[in-house]
Amino acid sequence: MKEIQKLRPEIGEQYKWNLGDIFPGNDAWENAFRKVQDSLPELEKFKGTLDKSAHQLRIFLEKANETEEILGKLHAYAHMHNDEDKTVPIYQELYDRVNGLLVEYHQKVSFFEPEILLIDQNKIESFLQEDADLRLYRQFLDDILRKKTHTLTVSEEKLMALSGEVRQAPVEIFSVWDSADIVFPFIKDETGKSVQLSNALYGKYQQRKDRRLRKDSYTGLYKPFIEHRNTLAQSYSSIVKSHIFNARARHYKNTLEAALDINHIDPAIYHNLIQSARANLAPLQRYNALRKKILNLKDGVHDYDLRASLFETRAREYSWEEAKDLCIRGMQPLGEEYTSILKKGFTESWIDVYENKGKRTGAYSSGAYGVHPYVLMNYNDTLGDVFTLAHEMGHALHTWYTINNQPYVYGDYPIFLAEVASTVNEALLQQYMIDNAGNKEEKLAYLNAYLDKFSQTFYRQVLFAEFELRTHEMVEKGQALTADKLDDLFGELYQQYHGADFVLIRENKALWSRIPHFYYDYYVFQYSTSFTASIALVDDIMKNGESACRKYLAFLKSGRSKYAIDTLMEAGVDMRSPEPVNRALKLMDDLLDEIERLSD
Repeated sequence: MKEIQKLRPEIGEQYKWNLGDIFPGNDAWENAFRKVQDSLPELEKFKGTLDKSAHQLRIFLEKANETEEILGKLHAYAHMHNDEDKTVPIYQELYDRVNGLLVEYHQKVSFFEPEILLIDQNKIESFLQEDADLRLYRQFLDDILRKKTHTLTVSEEKLMALSGEVRQAPVEIFSVWDSADIVFPFIKDETGKSVQLSNALYGKYQQRKDRRLRKDSYTGLYKPFIEHRNTLAQSYSSIVKSHIFNARARHYKNTLEAALDINHIDPAIYHNLIQSARANLAPLQRYNALRKKILNLKDGVHDYDLRASLFETRAREYSWEEAKDLCIRGMQPLGEEYTSILKKGFTESWIDVYENKGKRTGAYSSGAYGVHPYVLMNYNDTLGDVFTLAHEMGHALHTWYTINNQPYVYGDYPIFLAEVASTVNEALLQQYMIDNAGNKEEKLAYLNAYLDKFSQTFYRQVLFAEFELRTHEMVEKGQALTADKLDDLFGELYQQYHGADFVLIRENKALWSRIPHFYYDYYVFQYSTSFTASIALVDDIMKNGESACRKYLAFLKSGRSKYAIDTLMEAGVDMRSPEPVNRALKLMDDLLDEIERLSD
C-alpha cells in the first residue's frame, strides 16, 4: 500500500496556526484592502509638498506608515494562507492581488525618496529640531540620505516600482513549481513499503542508518530537478538578471554592493567570509574523514552520507511535545521572561506544525507588525526538526521583542541580523543537549549534531554564498547561465570544499536548482555570519549570565533603530574582524577532538 501526504483538513486544528489573529476572515481582509486602495490617492497628494514644513513631512510619514502597516497584515494573511496549501485558488488570488497592491503603493509613494534628497540637509535638520515628533524618523531619514547617489528621479523611481512585480516573477514561479507542481517518485522505505518521497521525508531518510534508503531518497529527490534542469537554469538566470537590472539602474558597481547597501553592509565582509572559510577548510574535511571512518564508507563519503547518524541514538524520533519541552529547557539561560514568551507561542496557535499536500516546503517565521509572529513548520519527528523549531522560534521571539519595543518605522530588523537570534537558540539548545546527555552514546550523538551545524550552517552556506557571487559575476561579464555551466560550477565548489574523502555524483551538481534562497539576492551568507556571531553571544551568555542576557535582549529589541553592524557591535560582536570566524572554527576543532576521544 502506498503512503501519501495528508490533505490539510486531515491535520488536527491544534497543529495549525490561527491566522484569524490577523484578520477574522476574508471579508475583513477585503475591507482592509479597500481601505488601502482608498488611501493611495491621498498619499499621492503629498507629492511636491514635503519641503513646505516639518509638519507636512511628518504627516506624510505617519500616513505612509499607517498604510504600510495595513499592507503588512494584508500580505501576511494572504501569503501564509497561500503557503498552507498552494493548490487553493482563493488564496493564490489574494496573494496575487496584495502583491499588485504593494506595487501600486510603491508607485504612488515613489516620489518620496527623490523629493527628500532634493531638500537641503540643513533644512531637514531644522525640521527635526522644530518638530519633536518628527525626530522619531531621524535614523530613517539618515538611511535615505546616505543612499543619495543610488536614488533615481521621481519618474525613474516610479518605473522601478512598476517593474517590481515583473522582476520578482522568477521567485514566484519557482516557489509554485517547487511547492505545488513538483512530483517526487515513489521509493521503498526500510520495511520495503512504497512511499511517495517529499521534502520532509527526504530530510528524515537522510538521517537513517540504511545507506540504500539514504541513496534512493537522495537520487529520488533530485529526479524532478534534473528532469527540469534547463527550465530551472533559465529561472535562476532570470532572477540574476533582475538583480543586475536593479544594481545598474541604481548606479552600483555590481549586484553584491547593491544588495548589501540596503543594510549598510560593507561588501568586504562578504569577501572576507569566503576567504576565511577557504583558508580554514581543514575542520570540515577532518569531519568528513571522521565520518568515513565511523560509518566505514569504503567507497568514500557521498552527499547522502553527510546527514547520516554517526551514532545509533541520533536516529530516535522526537514527538511534538518533546520538541517544545526541549526548546523551553534549552532557552533557560535567556531568563524567565524569554521562556514565558516562548511558551505563549507554543500554546496560542502561532505555529503550523505538520506537512500536508500542497503546503510550502521548509520552515520560516513570519507575521506583521501589531500581531504576534507566526512559524511554519513541516515537523517530522527528527532531531533536526527539533533544532528547526528552536531556530524559527528564535526568529519569532526576535520579532516579538522588536514589535513590542519599537515604533512601526523601526519595527522589523535588517536581514543581516535576522539569523543571529535563530542561531543563538540553536546553539543554546545544542549546549543543553550535550550537557544533559544521559550517557556517552547520547553525548556523542549530540556532539555529532553540533558538528553538523558547522558543516551545514557555516561551510555549506559559505559555499552557497560563493556560488551566488560567482554566478552573478558571470552574468555581469556577459556570460550565459546554462544548466551545464551551473552544474559544473556547483560541482567544482562542492568538491573543493569537501576534499579528497568526498565523492561527487551527478545529483550533487544539481543541488543549486533546489535552493529557494538563491532567489533572495545574496541572503545565504548571513546564515554563516550569524552562526559565528551566535557562538560568540552564547559564550558570553553562558559565562556572564544575567548581564550578558540583558545585553542580548537589548539586541533583540533594537529593530532598525540603528545600522545592523552597530547593533551587533553593541551586543559584543564585530563582524568586520576575522575573530568571530576563527573563534567558531576553533570550537569545531575542539568538538572534533572530543568526539574522537569519546569514540575511540
